Amino acid sequence: MSEPDTLPGTLSPKTLVAWIIYFKISLPDSTIPRPPKPRPASKSASKSTESPSLLASLPQELANLTHLLYWPPTPGDEGDLLASTSPQNSTYHLRGPTQASYALGGYLEVILVARDHRGRPKTHGGDLFRAQLLGPDLKAGVPGDVQDLENGTYLLSFPLLWAGQAQVQVRLIHSSEAVGVLRRIWREKRATVDFRGYFRGPTGAEETVICNVDPQSTGAKGPTCQYRDVDSSELWFCAQPPTLPCDSLVGHSSGSYLKVTTPHDEALLAWKVTDKVLPRGISPIQIRMAATGNSSLALSPRPACRPGLPAPKPSGFYHQDVWHSLFCSARSFSTADSILGCLAGHVVHMMGDSTLRQWWEYLRDTVPCEWP
Repeated sequence: MSEPDTLPGTLSPKTLVAWIIYFKISLPDSTIPRPPKPRPASKSASKSTESPSLLASLPQELANLTHLLYWPPTPGDEGDLLASTSPQNSTYHLRGPTQASYALGGYLEVILVARDHRGRPKTHGGDLFRAQLLGPDLKAGVPGDVQDLENGTYLLSFPLLWAGQAQVQVRLIHSSEAVGVLRRIWREKRATVDFRGYFRGPTGAEETVICNVDPQSTGAKGPTCQYRDVDSSELWFCAQPPTLPCDSLVGHSSGSYLKVTTPHDEALLAWKVTDKVLPRGISPIQIRMAATGNSSLALSPRPACRPGLPAPKPSGFYHQDVWHSLFCSARSFSTADSILGCLAGHVVHMMGDSTLRQWWEYLRDTVPCEWP
């Protein structure tokens, strides 16, 4: 048996999924309301012992958070899979007339029309589309902004950041109907994954059971073992092992996904309609350099990169396989020697999830040196 990932009394299963925060708000099931407009702090707030600047920023922070939580209404399809959004039938076209070329530093706007599997235009929003402007020959790319107009159409906007050819690519990540399924699961289910709890007795006997923050999701036929996370004080549970006591837990690790969907839900979330590229609706465009200047990139003067700088949307783009930040002047380290030169004399602390782990593995495999 492999060694467990954690030691008892340190992390609960809830902390294994890093950097994910779930917000549960008591609102009607249909949708989350539109974010309120920012309003100034009240006069009484200025008499508080809290920092006035902190209090003044709370309405804006609340509005930002509410805006992030907002998603357009997603009416149910009443079991009709053909009424869900189709990546094959949805189309997009330029908002304005086609031009021979487009100016570097400008914007390209596109109208997307969502259609169901019968080819009928959708009359409500809520689909999760992602759009990119790509320059395959230039190894370039930038994400586009997708604005849901909540009537079955979407406005896509792309900054034109390099001179040369570019083409629009749109993907349907989830239909509005699938989003509704995911929202219902988020609302109704306390857990969607389980964990493995590892127990070891004084004689070396080992037993493995299912653990979860939801005691019913442990599958226990009898008693459960109860534990408390040392950081959050939240309770989590394991099915009691057949012979070993609860205090013989030596660790736990991630397990598997729980069965939380119906066959109809699974069809809406199926790979055939998930993360699919829409048929190309626009021919590649040509982006011309500005009349003044000879730069092939739309990069204005930027300060040196440092922690705390606000990032625009998008925060940058790729060109010739190099990332260019739009809000600070970043440097590129393309060789092992340049990476070593940057890291020399520094202590770097990394904290994150599996994405950061991939970066660490790349660094470890790229830079030849002694790693701890």
